[in-house]
Amino acid sequence: MKLSRLEQETIINFNEAEQTASVYTHNKALRRKLDKLAAERPEDCHFASESRKGQAGDYIVPKSWIRVKPPRIASEAQREAARAALQKARN
Repeated sequence: MKLSRLEQETIINFNEAEQTASVYTHNKALRRKLDKLAAERPEDCHFASESRKGQAGDYIVPKSWIRVKPPRIASEAQREAARAALQKARN
């Protein structure tokens, strides 16, 4: 059975006692990134299991890798300077 886009989740789970986090995801781009990290840094990140007939994966990563990074808030002057730089680069 195919899952809807709404049902294709990414779940990050960790607790205060352990130094690792579990990342369960259907997101293909995130899975590629985690697969690459697992190959490059097997001491830090590893593929734990596959589910939903290969549609999802479960990875173990260091908890310190988990971040919430909101976008920078640019002032109107910064936005105008960026517009001017972009316009100059286009010409």
